[in-house]
Amino acid sequence: MRIIYVIVKIITLPGAMLHAFFEHMSCRICKILVDDARTIRADEMLSHTEHELVKRRGASFDLCFIPFMFNLIFGLTFLSSGAVAVLYLGSYKNVLLWFLLYIGIALLTNLFPQMEDVLMLKENVYNKNTNKLLKVLVAPFYAVFYVGAQLERFGLTLLTSIGFAFLYPYLLGLTVPKIYELIMAA
Repeated sequence: MRIIYVIVKIITLPGAMLHAFFEHMSCRICKILVDDARTIRADEMLSHTEHELVKRRGASFDLCFIPFMFNLIFGLTFLSSGAVAVLYLGSYKNVLLWFLLYIGIALLTNLFPQMEDVLMLKENVYNKNTNKLLKVLVAPFYAVFYVGAQLERFGLTLLTSIGFAFLYPYLLGLTVPKIYELIMAA
């Protein structure tokens, strides 16, 4: 399965490198020591920054959440331009729109943290010293990170991103008019 993981990461290299950049910046912001900053290598650390174990609850959450959120925002931005034009409107001849679609899929493929970071988040949050409200608030994020990290380990996030790219124009078509109506009614 490592071969499939590496192949998917190489196919989506722009998203992988941006995720590694955001992960490295998260380490710097949270004052987590970076052990190895090389991100282009043929193992499970491709698109991830090798760092020391995180002992603080907030830093553990930030290390998982910040790269996820930035890749999600940028991925949806690029995907909205590319997927609507190419997959919904049928503008097949414009190379720039295909490039935007590819970048959006690459960013969405590389959303999730490494499995070790997700397990460290679980260990830091779900212990006897943490209050129940925090555990409940972190639970949905932990579930998304865990499932996404599992899918990423087997290279399945590429398939889910491509599937989402086909559905995204229709989801926008359902939600954007409703939001417009709410804004105009206010």
